[in-house]
Amino acid sequence: MNFLENKAIQIAIKNIKDKLRHWQYMVFSLGFAVMFTLIFYFFLGRTQFQYGFPGMIIYTTAAGTTSAAISFAVDKTSGMLERLDTMPTGRKNLFLGALLSETFMISLQILIMFILGYAVLQVPYKGIFELIIGFLIAVLFGISSVGIGIIISGIAKTPEIANAIALFYYMPILFLSGSLWPFESAIVFFTPPYWAKQIFLQITVVGDGLLDPLYNSSLIGTTAQTIAIPIWGGLLIVCAFTLAFIAIGVIIFQKKTKF
Repeated sequence: MNFLENKAIQIAIKNIKDKLRHWQYMVFSLGFAVMFTLIFYFFLGRTQFQYGFPGMIIYTTAAGTTSAAISFAVDKTSGMLERLDTMPTGRKNLFLGALLSETFMISLQILIMFILGYAVLQVPYKGIFELIIGFLIAVLFGISSVGIGIIISGIAKTPEIANAIALFYYMPILFLSGSLWPFESAIVFFTPPYWAKQIFLQITVVGDGLLDPLYNSSLIGTTAQTIAIPIWGGLLIVCAFTLAFIAIGVIIFQKKTKF
């Protein structure tokens, strides 16, 4: 079978085209991230902003929670899932297609933020290899955000409620994780964004390797203290969160429920 003839790929392409046709989606997805980025840049200054920019990347990818929640909620409330149960396309292809399209859009958003931060604002970074690793970490966290969005869509009755729940979740969690502002508290270790942000920060800015220990906040070199978990351990935690959220989302998505 031709790659482009795959049902999941066709659904993904359709979803991407639908999103790109609506400029409001792109403005909503990137508008707040760009605004926060510029505010933090002029507020902190170029030197300090290099420690804050990873939080802007995590903020951008966390927005995938809202996008995925709305997308899957629309399919649920429209009766699309029931119709697909009787068609060759099936729920599996719809799920994979939506997951692929959301991942593509998140990757595109991260790329745009990289251009804004590293090319336009001249944010310092350790090296190209470290940026590539940081990009992959951000995409991985973005996929976990999609998983949370799928979970939210499973409990929300309408796309509007899904949007509200997603915002209610990811905005507080970003602050509690210390992603948008340094926050030294044990609570950060229970928030998925902390692990992705801290790994991204220490690899792209500090240039740490996988064997180096993680810090408890982005205040590296001042009051931040190292923790017992190394960077590779934090990476495993990010992977665990991603797999868990996607698995739970699949279970909810595949559940035969009458809406």
